[in-house]
Amino acid sequence: MIKELIKLYKDRRELTLLEITYFALSVVSFAIAGILALFNQALGISVLIVPLVAFVAGLMNIVAWAVVRLTIEGLINRDKNPASKTSTKDKK
Repeated sequence: MIKELIKLYKDRRELTLLEITYFALSVVSFAIAGILALFNQALGISVLIVPLVAFVAGLMNIVAWAVVRLTIEGLINRDKNPASKTSTKDKK
């Protein structure tokens, strides 16, 4: 698994690494909160805020990157489309 993460880093797949990190942080902190809840219920419940925040942050990051990617691809496709560059004067 570590080799796959290193390969993602070398391939400059930062978004994928970030998503994996958020997911791993959510799972680990959820497990820690569960263990703490066995000993002290109030402490375990208060630690549950960490996986919640990590999960929401991961989702917001995915949505933000999707919007950025769609915007950039839209701009690139608009510039490549010759029909969008022609004006009405050229058509007459």
